[in-house]
Amino acid sequence: MRITVVCADLSQNALSRANLVSEILALDHEVDLIGTRFGAAVWAPARDRHFAYVAPGARRPWFARTAAALRRAIRGDLMFAMKPLPSSYGIALEHRRRTGVPIVLDIDDEELSFRPPPSPRNPRRLLSSLLDPNGRRWTERTIARAAEADAVTVASTGLRARYGGVIVPHAKDTDRLRPRLVDRDAARRAAGLEGLPVVMFMGTPRPFKGIEDAAEAVQRMTTPARFVLVGADANAPYVRQLVQAYPGIRLLPPYGLDDVASLLEMADVVVVPQRLAPQTVHQQPSKLLDAMALAKPVVATDVADIGAILSAGRGSVVPPGDVGAMAAALDRVLRDPIGAAAMGARAREWVVEHGSYRAMRVVLGRVIEEVL
Repeated sequence: MRITVVCADLSQNALSRANLVSEILALDHEVDLIGTRFGAAVWAPARDRHFAYVAPGARRPWFARTAAALRRAIRGDLMFAMKPLPSSYGIALEHRRRTGVPIVLDIDDEELSFRPPPSPRNPRRLLSSLLDPNGRRWTERTIARAAEADAVTVASTGLRARYGGVIVPHAKDTDRLRPRLVDRDAARRAAGLEGLPVVMFMGTPRPFKGIEDAAEAVQRMTTPARFVLVGADANAPYVRQLVQAYPGIRLLPPYGLDDVASLLEMADVVVVPQRLAPQTVHQQPSKLLDAMALAKPVVATDVADIGAILSAGRGSVVPPGDVGAMAAALDRVLRDPIGAAAMGARAREWVVEHGSYRAMRVVLGRVIEEVL
């Protein structure tokens, strides 16, 4: 069977989940990954991936031409619309109206939390939101039609409580992501990270991800350690603020998806310091499962499903925003390498069973069977 995966924006990290769903589906089907590119280029970590069609983005009303081009590029017997946004689900809904091709809607975020209502006192922002194809008003309309999809998949239990559907976590190819693929000491030498233990955060830095909390926690640790931020654009304003406030942070630049294993291998412990915020309340951080697949000990905050995923000794969980508890947990991990290794092994076992490509291949297969 042929399946078309429609990505909402190929120039942003929305492509990460679209890519993993495409890779899982491709184990059993012919898959076309298409989408709009609103930015100047395809999202850097996945630029080497194959795309059946890339449509240049545009503002309203010119986006209508982009939408028409994307609909013409849909050749599948089934569509996976990634995110309930006009540039993915909206296009899929119109294509189904014209052709009858069914839709599986995938939801991995509370999209409106990233799109606050523009103030009527700021007409420029209000106009910008109205011209944006995925602006708040238009996104509200597509979210309101989520129940019209033929099936729904979601990334967390919180999203399932709101939208229903089947949970598909940010799955990992555990054959490709596995421990000791590279020599850790050699990788550290190449990156200039010899000496101190490495506390690592991997991902695009955002304030709601709690980077400041992690940086402060590393400073408070009694065990000397180095905080390494992987995937940071040194020229981004927020990253410059971080480095100014915490000069000891080491930055490693944005990376490719195929580099995740070699980068994570350098870590002694991975920190996932999510704050409790509208953007995170139902979010499952993808890099959490990356670290678990690499059998890395993880210290994370108890936000969304993180506590449940890391329960039973699969990780160390602390309250969000509790810098002291985070520092103490990081100290415990680094002081007990045997216990840390056992924690990482249990984490990998969980990912293989519940969050791997192999496991999600079965889950998505059932979803497709029910739709068809």
